[in-house]
Amino acid sequence: MSQPTDPSLSYDDAVRELQDILTKMQGSELGIDDLTTHIQRASVLLDFCQGKLQKTEAEVQAVLEKLGLEG
Repeated sequence: MSQPTDPSLSYDDAVRELQDILTKMQGSELGIDDLTTHIQRASVLLDFCQGKLQKTEAEVQAVLEKLGLEG
């Protein structure tokens, strides 16, 4: 099971961790257990980033609507 993200984790930190995971996966021969762990963590981080982006998009949309710039 994937470990949950730290509540204080920022979007930028998550992206950096994803980049680190990708580098590890590309640069070395990982065993199946390590590969599985990295893939699971990457999945959690991707979900976290997607959620942050969707929330931010909704907030921007709400502000634009309040300003009358979106219909």
